[in-house]
Amino acid sequence: MSVPIEIRCWRCGAPLAVTLLPLRREEVCESCNADLHVCKLCTLYNPSVSDACDEPIALDVSNKERANFCDYFRPSPRAYKGGDDATARARAELEALFGGVAPSANSADGTRTELERLFGIKNE
Repeated sequence: MSVPIEIRCWRCGAPLAVTLLPLRREEVCESCNADLHVCKLCTLYNPSVSDACDEPIALDVSNKERANFCDYFRPSPRAYKGGDDATARARAELEALFGGVAPSANSADGTRTELERLFGIKNE
């Protein structure tokens, strides 16, 4: 008796109600409309090698996010990486580098005053 695996969309992370495997080339995610028969959803996808595939005799696919005809495709339950952590980390690094968050639209008067002070412009 085989244990069913939970497959998630490689782009949005939505659980996929896939009952028949292999996936058809035309399958798309119901949540984000992303193609599913793609390299990024495959267990053989490995961006650290030159053609991003661990199968040595598979044909080269130029766009890893578009549907393809690869016969070696096997959906991976770990394809979704999630972008929220990377985005939050990048934002924190930018804030540390530039000293805080960007000014809001409400602080335009303060910014104008600061610029006038910096360039020695006298407000009449």
